[in-house]
Amino acid sequence: MEHKVVAHTLDGRILKGITHDFDPGRERFHILPTEGGGVPIGLRVEQLKALFYVKDYLGNREYDPPPGFGTAPSRGRRCVVTFIDGEVIFGTSPDYVQGATGFTLFPSDTADNNVRIFVCRDAVQSVEFPD
Repeated sequence: MEHKVVAHTLDGRILKGITHDFDPGRERFHILPTEGGGVPIGLRVEQLKALFYVKDYLGNREYDPPPGFGTAPSRGRRCVVTFIDGEVIFGTSPDYVQGATGFTLFPSDTADNNVRIFVCRDAVQSVEFPD
């Protein structure tokens, strides 16, 4: 299946494109970039901060999501993720397991451009469960 994604790497790169083969249980995956030709870029899962599955590639840089839990339907436990770079995202996770490679996070704001996010453990400072 084809997914629009934006990959944020631990070294600060941002790659936009399509992936067909992302699987957190595998070591590598590929992104076919939206710009720069049709040559897929190979990435290792361990290089990621997070893989954002998006509605569109433009997003809205001016958009500032409201703090707290919004109106999105719950898809697991409510949690607050703080990344090592200081970014904070509120959402729900159906598959968080401490010590796993990563987990899925569904943003709590329905206006968010992100449909879901694969969060990599090595990029996380903390995960809090307010419930």
